[in-house]
Amino acid sequence: MVRRGLGTTPAYNASMGAKSRAVFSWVLWAIVALVFAQQLAGIVRGYGVPVAGNDFPAFYCGGKAVLEHANPYAVEPLRSCEHALPHGSDLPQQYVTPAPLPPYALDLFALLAELPYPVAAVIAFAVLLACAVWLSLSLARVTQLPSGAIACSLLLSAGLASIVFGQIPIVATLAVVLCGAALLRGDDTVAALWAAVATIEPHLGLPVALSLFVLRPATRGWLVGLGLLCAAAAVLAVTPQTALHYLTIVLPAHAHAELLTVDQFSLSHVLARFGVPSGIALLAGSLSYLLTLALGVVAANAASRRLGVAALAYVPAAAALFAGTFVHQIQLVAALPAAFLCVGRGAPALAWTGRLVIAVVAAAPFTIALEHRPVIDALALFCAGGALAGAIPRGETLYFRHTLGGFVLAAACVAFPLAVQHLHLPTYAAPAPVALPRSNDASDNWGAYLRSDPRYATLRLGAEASKIPVWLGLAALILMTLGAGTVRQGQRTQDLWDSRPRITLTE
Repeated sequence: MVRRGLGTTPAYNASMGAKSRAVFSWVLWAIVALVFAQQLAGIVRGYGVPVAGNDFPAFYCGGKAVLEHANPYAVEPLRSCEHALPHGSDLPQQYVTPAPLPPYALDLFALLAELPYPVAAVIAFAVLLACAVWLSLSLARVTQLPSGAIACSLLLSAGLASIVFGQIPIVATLAVVLCGAALLRGDDTVAALWAAVATIEPHLGLPVALSLFVLRPATRGWLVGLGLLCAAAAVLAVTPQTALHYLTIVLPAHAHAELLTVDQFSLSHVLARFGVPSGIALLAGSLSYLLTLALGVVAANAASRRLGVAALAYVPAAAALFAGTFVHQIQLVAALPAAFLCVGRGAPALAWTGRLVIAVVAAAPFTIALEHRPVIDALALFCAGGALAGAIPRGETLYFRHTLGGFVLAAACVAFPLAVQHLHLPTYAAPAPVALPRSNDASDNWGAYLRSDPRYATLRLGAEASKIPVWLGLAALILMTLGAGTVRQGQRTQDLWDSRPRITLTE
């Protein structure tokens, strides 16, 4: 009887809630580590290094071009370098994988290019893996959610779809998270610094910097200074002409090259897929990106009243992923900070919007571009379901209903692309192979390859329809955060929100 009486006290419930959260978080961490290690072992056996595919070799060769004072955005010397590396390129000899990063980001790869490729690959992998762990722990601290849930959401979206390819969206996302943490500490200088770091993925970092510039006046001087520093680093890395060429030619050329690829989620991609001329599709995407820039700032300002000042960094990064000219599936991970913040700090409607975004980012996009296999689908369900079931705000208990609800939502998001696949929607034949362009731009060469490969050039309505949950989730996140500061809550909802511990970061 005494034990039952203790079980009904708030102190006992809080203690059990904390223990259940901690135990479940450690279980998720252990499973994530085991699955990642198993997948990594296969990659090392196949490639000899812990990175696969053409992406890291392209960045490594771009850094080498910077060292050699050559143009890192040209076909040569990029192509010769990539094909000379062990497992450096699986493309036909006439094609090249571009390295469309800003020159100051290629400076970082120039440091790696001083080393032999296998050593550089191991270092890059270790850094990216450390960034993923750092992101999980930092975002857990900001949102007051268990870190295991966040790590679970990153297993497929960042770990197996980004880190093992040497891609850097995880670094930009970490910078966004640390920017929000700095805002919570009231350290505008550090917040501006991390916003600048996030611009290594320009279309992800720019919205964060713009939000701080507009809404945090104390950051403006630092942002201007850091912007000038990035510009100086870009000019020192390449020539002023090449830096200008990157802004005016390389970025549009790369967006054009990726218009038709199945793992793109941009408005430009959708329009081009359904017959809109590429020039109009890119223009519409560019205008929509400007619109989401503005909406992201307004939504961040509104959401910060409910979610805390970290929303000033997290919401614009998520908003920038809706529409636009270039949204690669591996960049969708930048929506997770805003989504987890909504779960940890938002009222029920906003929290469920965050859960939807977590589910589609953690799993659904990767059941689209990847082959539908039971192992991939089961892994997608684990990533989304584990992330949702484990995302329990501090002070709340791990209930069976909560766990089951998370897995039901995850299962729905994973099942949707599978159901669409079985509808046998029309598939349109790929166009005739495209001749190599006369242009010496690596992105033009890459675009010719993509348009010549049926895997990318074939229009599959099922694959396009499978992306609908992603677009709905991002659109709902923008709309819900826009109304977060103005929509009146019922008294019960208000009492629940008021009872949650405030987020304070003092160190």
